[in-house]
Amino acid sequence: MKLNWKDLLLWSNQFYGICAVFLAMETNVLLIQKMPHLFLLLFIHLSTVVFYTHAYFNETHDGVYNERTTYYQNNRKYLIIRQILYTCLCMWIGFFKLDLFNLFLQSSMLIKLILCFSIFISAIYYLPKFPLLKLKSFRDKGIVKSAIIAWVWSIVCCVFPIWFELGENFTNLLSTYIFWNHFIFLFIFILVLAILFDIKDLHRDKKELINTIVAKYGIDFTIHKIIVPLLSLLFIFVLVGYILHVNSGWQLIINLLILGLTYMVARKVIYYNAIHTNLLMIDGLIIIKSLSSIVLWVLMLNN
Repeated sequence: MKLNWKDLLLWSNQFYGICAVFLAMETNVLLIQKMPHLFLLLFIHLSTVVFYTHAYFNETHDGVYNERTTYYQNNRKYLIIRQILYTCLCMWIGFFKLDLFNLFLQSSMLIKLILCFSIFISAIYYLPKFPLLKLKSFRDKGIVKSAIIAWVWSIVCCVFPIWFELGENFTNLLSTYIFWNHFIFLFIFILVLAILFDIKDLHRDKKELINTIVAKYGIDFTIHKIIVPLLSLLFIFVLVGYILHVNSGWQLIINLLILGLTYMVARKVIYYNAIHTNLLMIDGLIIIKSLSSIVLWVLMLNN
């Protein structure tokens, strides 16, 4: 099995796992000023890889050809074995190293409902189509598709790590503006990125009748009528957070730079057809955003 860097990092979904880990680290340092538990980060990374690997197993030659499709077809047996190993490792970490089951039982009903709802919608996100029953996957429902992605990422990378660290005290954080400022910013930010991903998959989605926002309204409408207003909303959140002293001056600068970079990527992504270029450009924003906040926190800690 001959692998190149795109196979090892991108098509294997390790890059998605890395992005999730960085977002979880950023959440912790911004909200509770401490790094997450190492086993927690490993759990988040592995579960993210497992989820996306399962998702892309459905790719076949019936769709538009790309390198990722070829990787999955050529390495199916290896990926199935890896799925089993990663799933077993996630269960071992979750039950024996993080004690998530007992933590869940001790949590409030609100937290239980949030976590169960998030697990449910992530599990049925790739629900197969049932034409006779007139049931469609959530992937065919435009804004719902992108909103589910944004919600699950926000729960995994914001709620989950803080809930693990604070336990029963997590509900106290829910009543603070700093939490909601970060959670809503993250949700809208991931929503924007999810919509941008639909731009690169436009031709395949049209062929496979997946009714994304971009497929329904077109690229220009998506960027000017959806992406730009969402980025403007994030701009307001950044300013309000700074005015209310939730964010420092440097954090304000970082967030404004991220919004600027996101807009630039939205304008550029339509001109690149290579899937790895789009993936690095769009998901790379997650790395830049998270790493900037983490580095800032480290620098402030040492001063």
